[in-house]
Amino acid sequence: MPGNDVSDYHGLRRMTLTVDEALTGSWRADIDGVDLVVVTDPPRERWADLRAAGFRLKPQWVTWGRPAGAREADFFAELSKSERRNLRDSRRHVEEQRLTVEVHATLGPELFAEFLSVYDAQIAAMPHGLPSAHAVPTTEAGLADFYFVSARSGTELVAGVVCKVVPREDAMRVAFSAARPRVRNAMITRALYLAAFQEARRRGIGWISLGTDPTLYGHIAQAGLFTFKSRLGFVPVPLHHLDPDDDGCDEAEMVLDTARLRDPVLSLAYAEPPDRLASWADPLPMRLDVLSPANGLDLRPYRAPFVADIAFVGVPARETVVIVDPVSTGMYLAPAFRGRGRRCVAVLSGTVGDEYAGTLRRDNFEAVLTAAGDSLEAVDELTIRLASWHPSQVIAGSEWGVNLADSLTARLGVPGNLPLPGRPRRDKPAMMRAVAEAGLRVPVGARVTSVDEVDDWLQATGRLPVVVKPVASAGSEGVYFCPDADEARAATAKLLGATNVMGQPNDAVLVQERLVGQQYFVNSVSLDGRHHIHEIWRDDRLVIEGRPVYDRQVLLDNAGDVQDLLVPFVLGVLDALGVRNGPAHTELLVDERGPVLIECGARLEGAVTPDGPERATGDSQLSLTVERYTEPDRFAQRIGSGYVRRRPLAVVCLVVPRDGVVANGAARRLAELPSVICGSALQLTPGTTVHRTVDMFTSPGHLYLVADDPEQVERDYAQIRAMEADTLYEAPGS
Repeated sequence: MPGNDVSDYHGLRRMTLTVDEALTGSWRADIDGVDLVVVTDPPRERWADLRAAGFRLKPQWVTWGRPAGAREADFFAELSKSERRNLRDSRRHVEEQRLTVEVHATLGPELFAEFLSVYDAQIAAMPHGLPSAHAVPTTEAGLADFYFVSARSGTELVAGVVCKVVPREDAMRVAFSAARPRVRNAMITRALYLAAFQEARRRGIGWISLGTDPTLYGHIAQAGLFTFKSRLGFVPVPLHHLDPDDDGCDEAEMVLDTARLRDPVLSLAYAEPPDRLASWADPLPMRLDVLSPANGLDLRPYRAPFVADIAFVGVPARETVVIVDPVSTGMYLAPAFRGRGRRCVAVLSGTVGDEYAGTLRRDNFEAVLTAAGDSLEAVDELTIRLASWHPSQVIAGSEWGVNLADSLTARLGVPGNLPLPGRPRRDKPAMMRAVAEAGLRVPVGARVTSVDEVDDWLQATGRLPVVVKPVASAGSEGVYFCPDADEARAATAKLLGATNVMGQPNDAVLVQERLVGQQYFVNSVSLDGRHHIHEIWRDDRLVIEGRPVYDRQVLLDNAGDVQDLLVPFVLGVLDALGVRNGPAHTELLVDERGPVLIECGARLEGAVTPDGPERATGDSQLSLTVERYTEPDRFAQRIGSGYVRRRPLAVVCLVVPRDGVVANGAARRLAELPSVICGSALQLTPGTTVHRTVDMFTSPGHLYLVADDPEQVERDYAQIRAMEADTLYEAPGS
């Protein structure tokens, strides 16, 4: 219909109508893909007609407030018993975590910039985060009305709350809050808020506010925020009632589709047309509609004194993606699927190593479930718990989740990989057998459970040098290059019984002939047994203390002599291992005899920042994985077409030459290199302890280098290595 304005509203497709357009109803012919319909600031005399047409009449924004109380004890007395316990527990949590909470009476530019580094990381991880804090002038004058509450672990700022004093309202408003992922939870938030409220009382401020929210929860703000604020005794008041000069206004809203919203969706509207301007002392009665596909949803958590009417509104169920152990690169899967309108549920196998457990982002999931082991009974129990979500896909989010994802796809009857004996997609000896049986070359090797078995194998085969490594591991952890029998025995003795990075004891190790040649790896995504090759990389490694260490990886063109050897070999490996759906990461070596398999993981390549490949090719393994499950017909058209390397791309892994600490300005100096675009090394914190690099897990980070000129990438690579020898690290205390 002419005049309909459909635009992107922070990830939603929103149609904006005039009152007359809304009431004719002809716009319904043009709603394909539209999530939300709104009429902005409708005249009061048309409200009844809009409500009769199915629209909710509501403020665009509400600001939450309550009395500060003369004493904290008065504040506590008005809360429920459970909420008082939560607040006390929050302070205990801060003590247990050895965090230091401090109130800063003023907020200067330097401290605000430190907060913004935490804030920006949190906003970046949110599906529809708004970086509103950047609207505040970062000057002494611009920050004059603010104070700050910080939480530090040692010297590192891990969480903070920015508070604004508004004298004309006799109020303190919490303007912004943020926390690092490893401490981000309701406990730390409560503790910081308590400190902020106490500072307001010390200043004699009468009212405290937990800030301003849009009235559609499940989008920019989540339903949990509504319950959090209401349980602390705060009431919402239309923003434009408190401040008529603000941009807020009333609107008529109709939600058409909740697929791109987070379940449940709360729509806070007027119970009746307002007959006065509201205030925190005299709030208006409100209506709350709870939109969800979950039948029988318990509405009690959403009841509050200001909610005069609450109703459940059923909506069609959305597709749910189950992601098993969504860490490392897998932490990006849920935000990407949510951007395509999918709900996500995380399943934890309980085996993820400490190095990666902190990358789990719980806020991206409707639920986080933990498996009670890997027995048949435990998997069956988990399947029952997941069935209520009606999963449409189950994906391994990392190497740790491969076996459990395979078990769940079979139990739930969703597309997955072929069930094969011996679990060859995780167990390396079984992997080598399956690939060899397909007529593809693998290293000569054996699974051994004792030093004596290593001796027997060495004598029987006469193979030296050899590689000794765990049967199941990742990131070159526990991989030893052994030139003679003594070192092979020593490596075997060291590994057997030790716990590997997968969180499992090494009850066996793999001993293989050591091959000499150039390593490569290939990333792919599969659809019903058809494989799309997206990235082919040259993988350069160093040998340090007899162990392979990542040096750099260089993205190759789609076609070439070596690519012509690698691609058919990898396709055969994927078929031999029963990879039919989803991503895979295959590592190979090419010598004078041709390609030979090192290993294959049925998951995303680990420790990847997707922005790198996307800058070079327009896509990443992550984006293609999401497309495979959300737009399979479109993905199918890619299969066999390869990719186009538009710009040179390399990944450089930092290699620490000796134990020490990160030097001041290390991350800044790396970021100043012309071709550096992203990477975990840009988060290096001065003073952080680093150890001599002997595998992926002792490397302090990586960098993506992209440039139009390949020589620039080479120059920056050489500069990084020179900086490591000189300025990136220093001795402790220097």
